[in-house]
Amino acid sequence: MTGPDQEERATLKYRLQGAGGEVGNWGHEYVRHVSGEIGREINEPDINMETRTALVTLSKEIVAYDMTHNTESEACDLLMEIECLDLLEQFVDASCYERVCLYLISCVPYVPEPEDKNLLKTALNLYYKFEVYPLALRCAVQLNDMELVQEVFSNCKDPAVQKQLAFILGRQQLFLELDEDQFPDAEELMEIMSNVHLNTNFQSLARELDIMEPKVPEDIYKSHLENVRPYGPTNVDSARQNLAASFVNGFVNCAFGNDKLLAENGNKWLYKNKEHGMMSATASLGSSYSGTSTAVSPKLTSTFTRQKTTSSAVPCWLAVS
Repeated sequence: MTGPDQEERATLKYRLQGAGGEVGNWGHEYVRHVSGEIGREINEPDINMETRTALVTLSKEIVAYDMTHNTESEACDLLMEIECLDLLEQFVDASCYERVCLYLISCVPYVPEPEDKNLLKTALNLYYKFEVYPLALRCAVQLNDMELVQEVFSNCKDPAVQKQLAFILGRQQLFLELDEDQFPDAEELMEIMSNVHLNTNFQSLARELDIMEPKVPEDIYKSHLENVRPYGPTNVDSARQNLAASFVNGFVNCAFGNDKLLAENGNKWLYKNKEHGMMSATASLGSSYSGTSTAVSPKLTSTFTRQKTTSSAVPCWLAVS
């Protein structure tokens, strides 16, 4: 952050002994240099309380300067270095809080405990101050503090934002008991948190994007585009190819409630597989219909029911229908 001085921390020494004045009058590089020396000086084991107080006071001037000159990251670094991150909130305004919070959150994976929680709490307080409740809730979830989660949710008064918060909690599989006196839409919000409408919303989006048409593995492989001359018959089934097709079918049609490989010709396809292949084919069907209220073909269901396999996937996936 700084370069060496001929005299140890001479810039900081003369700044403290001088007549003061605006720290920014000497330019940005001077401010950066003093910041680096403060970080080293304040961590000295024999520092006295008077010197420490003077350094904290000077740090406040530097942070105020940084916040008005688009160097928020350096202000955050300085306050983290002197362990006074709680002072940050008084210098942050609506024009820079987004950059400050983004920098604090990006630093979380690189600092040890409990400093990581301190960064998250500072970011949460800033989001809370400027009423950015979704991002404040995200910080509360990262802190794994249900009291904070409840507090953020309770202080949000916008019904639309409340639903957004409920979707965030539902995605994280967190649930809050809401009081109907405080939340007029409490029942709807709790349904959202319970993921009751998850598949309905998924299929609504799929219809809007016009991707409801079920796909077959060939749509993914696109083997007809390969410029390879085949040797021998090309329609020979192999256990490995069938197993791969079952997996691809399950993933590409997951939760759409329809597929072409099993729903239309499931009996034939099922018996092209053996042992674990049959289990995978059954699970593929269950994956396609997971979370939906669409009924699996009765004929295909009866076929699966008759299977004398030890697989737990068959009854599990049949329960979806």
